[in-house]
Amino acid sequence: MAINTKEFINDIDVGLKANKEYNRFYYRYKIDNRTKRGVLDYSAKQWDKRTRVSKAKVTFHELKNKTVNSSINFNENSTLNQVSEIYFSIVRDQSKWSKELQSAYNVHCKDTIGNKRIKDIRKVHIDDLKKRMETKGHSKQTKNGCAPRTVKKILVQVLKPILEYTVENKVLDDIPNITVKLPKNRKKLVSNASQKLAQLYKGIMQLFKDDPFYRGLFLFALYGRRWNEIATLEWKDIDLLNNTYTVRAENNKIEQDQTYDLPPIILQSIYEIKEDKRGLVFKSPVTKGKLYSPKNKLRHLKEFVKMPELTMHYFRHILVSAMGEMGTAGTILSASLGHTNLDTVNQFYLSANHTKASQETNLTIDKLVSNRIQ
Repeated sequence: MAINTKEFINDIDVGLKANKEYNRFYYRYKIDNRTKRGVLDYSAKQWDKRTRVSKAKVTFHELKNKTVNSSINFNENSTLNQVSEIYFSIVRDQSKWSKELQSAYNVHCKDTIGNKRIKDIRKVHIDDLKKRMETKGHSKQTKNGCAPRTVKKILVQVLKPILEYTVENKVLDDIPNITVKLPKNRKKLVSNASQKLAQLYKGIMQLFKDDPFYRGLFLFALYGRRWNEIATLEWKDIDLLNNTYTVRAENNKIEQDQTYDLPPIILQSIYEIKEDKRGLVFKSPVTKGKLYSPKNKLRHLKEFVKMPELTMHYFRHILVSAMGEMGTAGTILSASLGHTNLDTVNQFYLSANHTKASQETNLTIDKLVSNRIQ
């Protein structure tokens, strides 16, 4: 019987989706050029939603591992793609980071070096891959090449472990040396940061005076949140009793829940949004699903404040520099931005938290803005 894939609209895992009621799950995966797909039907089970999702994920990975185990052996004539499928299926866990690495492999390696037999991969092929990434990206944002950190991530954190896995399994005796040096002075310096922060605040409040949706969205960026943290924030993550909000583990870089102070100006903005207070806070105005980019409104804001270099991440650079100008301690600032650099904030995290740090940062922002906007 044919499977109606349109029925399955909710992403559960890579290769696993659920229907609207979360009682039927569609899976699809590819191992060693063999595609497997099917439906897990729990509609007759008296389980709650969480149990159904959990059971589906367990069964899905059991099916996947069973397929992998049936063709687990590889040899020197196996392609890099074949080895990578085994590596990501049975060596890596199912964390967000592992999925991100696998996605990076598929984007940058699968069609460039992935079809080569592992015994034929030489340093020249890796150098060619590196050159390709440095000169040509895969999106409009990377049309002039990937950032040095991205290149290093692909080669050192994705490709190298896969090749090392062939040595560990005694298929290859050695692999090409893979090292990537990042250029020095990679920090994006911001001059007159305090003035720019105040300028942005004023611009957001004026340009989006009658648009609480984008006013709240850009204020979140101004107060230090990454774009993905904004785009995945849900109403259930907001605690009105304590005036805080939580960036859940699956939506931040350290994979731990992070709770931040919620500034009144942002709370006021988002509660003016004329939408039901369910699901995502910043739904796409068109699809009512996840908003993938506010590029048009960001372009208007750039023009309005005359700041052509502005990007969603540049908000954080401005905040860091402005807080530095105001004398904010590095431990406070790092915690408020969601970093976990052990050399500077480890002890701070042991005695405080993101909430306390963001409270101090928010007070500093309010002081800076009020002093410069009269």
